[in-house]
Amino acid sequence: MKRRLLTALATVALATAGLAWGLRDHLPRELPGGLQRWAGVGAASPGQDLRIASWNLEWLMTPAVYDELWARCDPGGQPRSDERALPCVPGREPPPRRQGADFDALARIAASLDADVVALQEVDGPAAARLVFRRGWALDCFIRRAHPQKVGFAIRAGIPYRCNGDLAELDLDGASRAGADITLWPGTPRAVRLLAVHLKSGCADGPLSRGEGREVREPCEKLSRQVPVLGRWAQARESEGVAYAIAGDFNRRLEQDAQFGPGPDPQRPRNLLAGINAMLPPQAPMEAATAGEPYTRCRPGDRYKGYIDNVLLSTRLLERSGARQFSSTPFEARQVRELQLSDHCPISVELDGAAR
Repeated sequence: MKRRLLTALATVALATAGLAWGLRDHLPRELPGGLQRWAGVGAASPGQDLRIASWNLEWLMTPAVYDELWARCDPGGQPRSDERALPCVPGREPPPRRQGADFDALARIAASLDADVVALQEVDGPAAARLVFRRGWALDCFIRRAHPQKVGFAIRAGIPYRCNGDLAELDLDGASRAGADITLWPGTPRAVRLLAVHLKSGCADGPLSRGEGREVREPCEKLSRQVPVLGRWAQARESEGVAYAIAGDFNRRLEQDAQFGPGPDPQRPRNLLAGINAMLPPQAPMEAATAGEPYTRCRPGDRYKGYIDNVLLSTRLLERSGARQFSSTPFEARQVRELQLSDHCPISVELDGAAR
């Protein structure tokens, strides 16, 4: 917790010094090569606490890429994973096109997170991420996908890591998103394995599979099929004896899942977290970072009633931690009125002593 206070003070000092880039709408089509080299500048020495964050940045692209894709947008709907395109369905809100002030505001929010690692969703790779995660970050392990909605990581510079490849099984139909897999401090006793996910949307509530006399909706059926993929990934980590977590946009309110048991078919669970835990040893269930936490509205007028972004924590990771603290970062009313931020706010969990 002390590290968070020191970093917050440092962030205020940087903001006062006017370090915002001041990007303008006429960004060059190619990012300056120096931006990538800044990834390790000013890196803080890793401490003993571990702070994991997750943020869906809603179609984050460079303006040049946006303009290129929008000029040939697809009116048919969401592109497939192997398609480099943007949807422009008549009557639906188009993906946001951001300008310099928007990127600056997002960058200030990113700096305030004081995270060691951020699971990213809906980010078009490292070049887009660098517009928000500027100095002191490595941006890596993004899934191999032509679609601009990718999953990947921002890692605090100075933390050793290894990309483990995509969890391709999560892309069930060639139109879903694979998982991004990373190990922090690989080959050491403090190693932590993390999976970043962006699961199937459209089934935030209700049982995942057939039940209560209702037909299964297609999004629920697909989300249900993704659960055993996550369970098998967690099983493998248990077998390896490593601490691990799954972070990202689950598109599911896990707190309401408790009313639904896992169901008789482990390949079609009715409850996301219970479905994962049914594949793990009874003494080693995963826990949601949001468990017991009151919902904080992301923005004024937020119609949601619970978190769909979450971090699932393994028992082994929790046992390494003396205490944990969940937080979310809501947007200010003025920011929402004047800027194009995201339809998700970042969430994070700090685990005291978990990085020893």
